Amino acid sequence: MSRSTHTPSKPPWARVTDGSDHANDPSPFGAGEGARPFRVLDTRRRSAAAVVYLGMALVAALLVVVSGVSLMWLTAVGVLGAAAAYQVAGAWKMRVEDIEALRIAGSEAGFDVGHGSATLGYRGWFAKPVWQVLVFEAGPQPDRQALVTVDALTGEVLGTYTETVEQP
Repeated sequence: MSRSTHTPSKPPWARVTDGSDHANDPSPFGAGEGARPFRVLDTRRRSAAAVVYLGMALVAALLVVVSGVSLMWLTAVGVLGAAAAYQVAGAWKMRVEDIEALRIAGSEAGFDVGHGSATLGYRGWFAKPVWQVLVFEAGPQPDRQALVTVDALTGEVLGTYTETVEQP
């Protein structure tokens, strides 16, 4: 493990190192110049899983018919078909990305926003995507923070919780 020397011209994350060149690189996964921008996966990709389940159901149905086993085995086809239908029902097209959710939360917070963070979560039986956005008041020591839940399908604010930040 090597030690880094303090160099005032370097940004704070570059002043400490564990010996690897990419350890403190703020780009996604420490990949440097060639890195692609970070993107949140869309829940619409669940439809690919549905295609796999449907393919497995068709193969299972074909095996039951060809092999001549008891038709009771068609229940497996039903289960795979139900799993495929569930995946299709949960394949939502997200219309609100993280940056837009941060903007919506900032306007909903009721104070000037400095720092913020968005996390993708899900609600309900069909896992509708929602953004949980945590924002802090602007300034060197924020006095307030807010947690805003934004629907990732419509951009509607589902809930807001604001509180005062205790100062040490």
